[in-house]
Amino acid sequence: MVFLRIFLILYGMIALGTGFLGVSASFDPSTATPIQDNNHRFVAAIWASMSLAFFYVAWNPSEVTLFRFLMVAVFVGGLARTYGLRYYPATPFTIFGILIELVPTALMLWMHTKLVNSGLL
Repeated sequence: MVFLRIFLILYGMIALGTGFLGVSASFDPSTATPIQDNNHRFVAAIWASMSLAFFYVAWNPSEVTLFRFLMVAVFVGGLARTYGLRYYPATPFTIFGILIELVPTALMLWMHTKLVNSGLL
């Protein structure tokens, strides 16, 4: 149970940091159009909002549907980033990010399901 909470809080902090950095980034017209910047900020705000869900589930792990949604969302994001490696070289940071999205989420989903099925949540 502690493992689940630690990773949920970690994911929440990552989501909050990602969202904050994206929302507060300065606009550079030489690298992006206003539409791209607007879309980037919208997605960043969604990340920041998702941090609230991660923190909520960390303190309420019996919220099975929300927990599963978050794990599947992060896992699918990892799959999408893995697919994106076709277009650019993999760096150690990128590989680390992908592994954090794929491995712990699968383990957490498995552990959470075992806890729910055993009646411990």
